[in-house]
Amino acid sequence: MLMEYILQDTDIFDENIGEKFSRVIKNNKDVFIKGKNYSFIVSFHVNLLHDARFESFNIDAPSKINNGERKDKIYDVMSFQLKKLEQVLEENGIEVYSTTIQGDNLKSENIIKIGIIEDTSEPSYSGRGKNRRRIKVSSIIPSLPYTQEKISKFAGERLSELFYQLMYAVKDKRLMSEILEIETTEDDQILFEAFVERYGDLWLTTSETEKELLDQLKERCLFVVKKYFDKD
Repeated sequence: MLMEYILQDTDIFDENIGEKFSRVIKNNKDVFIKGKNYSFIVSFHVNLLHDARFESFNIDAPSKINNGERKDKIYDVMSFQLKKLEQVLEENGIEVYSTTIQGDNLKSENIIKIGIIEDTSEPSYSGRGKNRRRIKVSSIIPSLPYTQEKISKFAGERLSELFYQLMYAVKDKRLMSEILEIETTEDDQILFEAFVERYGDLWLTTSETEKELLDQLKERCLFVVKKYFDKD
């Protein structure tokens, strides 16, 4: 279950963001179950990326990769504020191994939205024996809408490439329709949409999942082609 909290009259530049979040957690501590791990997502209004306060925000120890460019300062401010919030969770005994801070299209520029949900992902570890530790992953995403747009574009290009490779191999749209298990059509857009619905996960998968999907597609193609050859 997703637990969502809104910090009112707060933004990414609030020096008291940790104290405000601490009050929220203390008032809701009973909802967290000891021994469970959680994922943590912090969102601020994406419009604030253009705010001049990123230039003047005081950070005691900027990151080593900060070359003084605006984008480096943005990353440093986001990371600094995320660590403040992570510290609140740690102080209250809430185990979190996946954290994210992101700019998003919120209802107001004067709020911080925080989402916490049980982390059911497969854990990764480093070290051995007594030194074995679960790996913590932190993500800094200045603009979630921009990132989503880029991912969507990449996915579309990758799937289009796969689709037209298949079309080039099959050539016959009647066969293609049956491979995709839809009514016979000559419409490329309908065929493409059916392809995406069935094999859309091919654009970004693990090697194991990709092999499974490609094997399914290959078997379906061979089945349909063999059926037509037998008929002839």
